[in-house]
Amino acid sequence: MMMSAAVAKKDSALTAILDHIRSLELYAERNGARLVRTTLPECVAGRVFRNLILVRTGQSPEQELLTLVHELTHWLVHRDARSYLLCTLFEYEAEAVEALVMARLGLSAGFDPRDRNEDSPTDGLLSASVTRVVRASRGICAALNLNERPASEPQAAVDLEATAGEKIILEDEAHRMSDFLGLAQAL
Repeated sequence: MMMSAAVAKKDSALTAILDHIRSLELYAERNGARLVRTTLPECVAGRVFRNLILVRTGQSPEQELLTLVHELTHWLVHRDARSYLLCTLFEYEAEAVEALVMARLGLSAGFDPRDRNEDSPTDGLLSASVTRVVRASRGICAALNLNERPASEPQAAVDLEATAGEKIILEDEAHRMSDFLGLAQAL
């Protein structure tokens, strides 16, 4: 009996997610963290205590991957924090890393880094937070072998003809951007 293409695709996606989970487990282990799957309250997907990362059992593979990225972020950038007053900020940072990593994996239904009209997960974060988010997402993406940047779309060539003192307005309707050149001399 032949498997349908949809079932094969779903099995392939599940295998990829399980491979990503295994890569992150190895990354944590290589860097001194111990990962333990355990019973936690339903409202808690994971926790970090010093070098111990707890992940709630019974989650779907997709949710476990998301939880692991989130808790790894806390372990990478928040484990030495002295203030528990920053809990909300730390959650924003971990959620931003989740969005960035999942988008790179193509698993995000939300943030797409190619959509210039959509807010970035780091919008609204302080620059120190953005630095921590970028550092954590780079480390996690490296563990998942996602270091290469996606190729940018080819840009169309533009021929300009103008006389001195003439203004040229460049518009990109798709991304709602415009700019102008005030030329001191003819091109």
